[in-house]
Amino acid sequence: MPVREFVKTDVPQVVDLYWKFMSPHTGQVPSALLSSFADLYFANPLLDSSAPSFVYEVSGEILGFFGVTTRRMCFSGEVIRIGLAGNFVVHPKARGGVAAPGLLGAYAASNHDLLLTDSANDISRHLFHRVGFKTIPAMNLHWARPLQPGIYALYAMSRGMSSKAAAAFRLATKPLCAVVDSMSHKIIRSGPVPKTALFAEDLSLETLLQCFAEYHKNYTLWPAYDAKLLQWLLEFMQRNQKRGTLRSVGLRDESGKNAGWYLYYARSGAIGEVVQVCGKPDLFKAILEHLFQDAREQGVIALHGVAEYRRMSDFSDQGCFFTCRGGWTLAHSHRPELLDILQRGDAFLSRLDGEWCLNPSV
Repeated sequence: MPVREFVKTDVPQVVDLYWKFMSPHTGQVPSALLSSFADLYFANPLLDSSAPSFVYEVSGEILGFFGVTTRRMCFSGEVIRIGLAGNFVVHPKARGGVAAPGLLGAYAASNHDLLLTDSANDISRHLFHRVGFKTIPAMNLHWARPLQPGIYALYAMSRGMSSKAAAAFRLATKPLCAVVDSMSHKIIRSGPVPKTALFAEDLSLETLLQCFAEYHKNYTLWPAYDAKLLQWLLEFMQRNQKRGTLRSVGLRDESGKNAGWYLYYARSGAIGEVVQVCGKPDLFKAILEHLFQDAREQGVIALHGVAEYRRMSDFSDQGCFFTCRGGWTLAHSHRPELLDILQRGDAFLSRLDGEWCLNPSV
């Protein structure tokens, strides 16, 4: 069988495959990407020797890769193992054969309590469905919030253009965008927010762990974090300069108590990707407004994220719109109660807790 366990000596071939056919790029593979892959799959707190990643090899050539990491989560007090799928790539000359089904089958046969992916594209989604995975509607609601509507609309219209055509289009429409963005408060209206003042601070590791402990109490399934895992994860995420600068902000109310927090990637003149935004339900609209203002100050033109199912009305009230086209979340388990929890939005999960944040791009 050409599917076997991924070992450390495979890293150069796998990274070359990822670089050419998953991104894709040309030229030499950056040394930082080799280091990032090695750290992700062989030197981190998510390692589980009983749940390896897999390669598809023919005559010494690696033609496919399926990355697997393991998270531990709490299910009503019981610690369970979640197998996260990521970086699923097959060489073009091996597509249409047994490479993709073989790799996916090896993953599906693992001994995790729950298998999960949160970044499937349309092609891989179809493959996952063939081995019993289900799309989770409650975890596939993505939100977008324009902060500079004119430039954001321009960005959307120019995505299919060449770089020269896009530059000319932006230059020609810049005056109109300036007018539109100056009137953005009239174009996108936010609902009323609590008048409680929120005070921002750098989000420390200790505070974030305290926030997790407070916030997961109303959920049946939540991630199990400790300081070592969380520190490694945040440091790994900071390497992804392609997404921007990772901002971590804690919020306190007027009495000095934790009110909420948010983590997002900020890029001036580009779209910011929200990793996690959480906090007290009665202050959630104010937390969103604080996030939007912080992003404006960073020059971000819009924010994208995954909507928490319970907070849909709050996102809507604060001028967000929704789509299901942001990377599919699918799950598989021999324990139907776990799938039921995901389906009804009773899991405290975000982009921080899945495969999305483990993108090794540098």
